[in-house]
Amino acid sequence: MVSAEVLLAAVLMAGATAVSRFLPFLLGDIGDPRLRRLFTELFPPAILAVLLVYFAWGAGTASGPARAAQAAGALVTVLAHLGLRNLLLSVGAGTAVCMLVVNLWPQ
Repeated sequence: MVSAEVLLAAVLMAGATAVSRFLPFLLGDIGDPRLRRLFTELFPPAILAVLLVYFAWGAGTASGPARAAQAAGALVTVLAHLGLRNLLLSVGAGTAVCMLVVNLWPQ
């Protein structure tokens, strides 16, 4: 069973990603170079920064395996984003690595 905190985090991340993807279309013409730069260059790193702050905030209270999983997920997320420049793939890869480490770590 998924905890309420995990479900809330997933819903908030999905919402933030959806807003960043749909807002340019809802605004209409984004011919203004400043607005285009905001959505293409600044939004993805800002979302990654929020995820990393969230990771760092709870890292001190988490167990050893949970910290290792979070660190691995954060590292993969950042490296994937630097290599692929695709927010959805980066966050998805980091989440998958985090879940793999949590589930495969010996208890």
